[in-house]
Amino acid sequence: MQGLKIIFAVTMIMLVTGCANFRHLAKEVDMLDSIYVEYRVIIESQHETESFVFIQLQEPSADTIDGYEVVIGNQPITVTGDNMSQYLFTFNDANNDLRFQVGEAFSIIALPEETDKPLQLQLSNTQDNYPQALVDRPLINLLNVKFSPAKIGEMATLAATQFDRESAELGMWQPVTHLKQGNSGVFFLDDFDKSKIPVLFIHGMNGTARDFEPLIAKVDRQKYQIWVMNYPSGLPLELLANGLNSLIKIIDYRYDVKTLHLVAHSMGGLVTQGYLDLCRNQLGCDDIASFTSISSPFGGVESAQSGLDYAPVVMPAWRDLAPNSKFIATLFTDRFSGHEDDFSRPPHQLIFGYRVSGIINKKSSDGVISLESQLRDRAQQRADRIYGLNEDHVSILANNSLAEALHAFWQISEQAHKANNQ
Repeated sequence: MQGLKIIFAVTMIMLVTGCANFRHLAKEVDMLDSIYVEYRVIIESQHETESFVFIQLQEPSADTIDGYEVVIGNQPITVTGDNMSQYLFTFNDANNDLRFQVGEAFSIIALPEETDKPLQLQLSNTQDNYPQALVDRPLINLLNVKFSPAKIGEMATLAATQFDRESAELGMWQPVTHLKQGNSGVFFLDDFDKSKIPVLFIHGMNGTARDFEPLIAKVDRQKYQIWVMNYPSGLPLELLANGLNSLIKIIDYRYDVKTLHLVAHSMGGLVTQGYLDLCRNQLGCDDIASFTSISSPFGGVESAQSGLDYAPVVMPAWRDLAPNSKFIATLFTDRFSGHEDDFSRPPHQLIFGYRVSGIINKKSSDGVISLESQLRDRAQQRADRIYGLNEDHVSILANNSLAEALHAFWQISEQAHKANNQ
């Protein structure tokens, strides 16, 4: 009888906690829907490999900006913005300094209420209706956003509070609050050193950079410097991929990065692959030397579909994680033409785990992600190396063979990257 009471009490606690999480999530989803809007943009320009900066403004005369993004190439682009912004100011950043100078081609338009049609932009350097307050001023100093802007290059240690488990859960169930608290961005665990190659680690669902601690401890810090991305994992994966795209472009500008390795675990692999699809479309992946995914569900996650079917409130990330989602269907393809394209594709090392853990899950998996999803056909076809480890979804990050595989792959990739960029 006592055992039944304990089981009942634990069940009730889980139900109450779950209800609280869904109540929080409902409010956050409403905020998310009321804040973010996406615009498809087409730039009518001959500058196929030029850098373009998109700035959201309240008024052309405003001395602050709502946000900005950086892309390379004039292919169809998705710009994520604040739905309170009234204008989009776009310029060709000819000298790559993230500042607008008179003489750089630009366009300024009023943003429409409807977002179903692409915005057609024509850039010209003969106009004089540019925002005067933006001339030759660093954009980062002009930001006036509802949320704390993403950190870029801020120093941190893995003991920092933004990497606590509570922060990870906040990012899953209350992603907008996570953003408001300034927990997101790319943090440096080492002082920036131009002579060392950066490695950017990207966590998965309900994760933080601290998940990589045993792996980071094995990295050769004489040759490499460690960067980590922290983000609210409850957000749509498409939005996260766009955010990573913008962050890396800004990092490229600020630190003149020529070689960068990406290492992603679980859902982070989907975010990273989504980013690579975007940057390849924009001809902007030249600095990425390699991508290593670890236990990533490239075929989606069945439990996410269950969340869509039965949960009282749907977490935005579940929509993209579901096996039949548009996001999963378009991974490893050109997002706008729908065709696979190997142009400017960094080498991909696909690492999977196959140790079943627990007494309930006996399927062929790593205890969390099925082998079928980790080894999706299209992912295998696009991978340059596939390597399996007898580990579960968490223990794989502490495996010595994983660290050895990373260092070997980085060395080979760096040689090819150097040869391609000579």
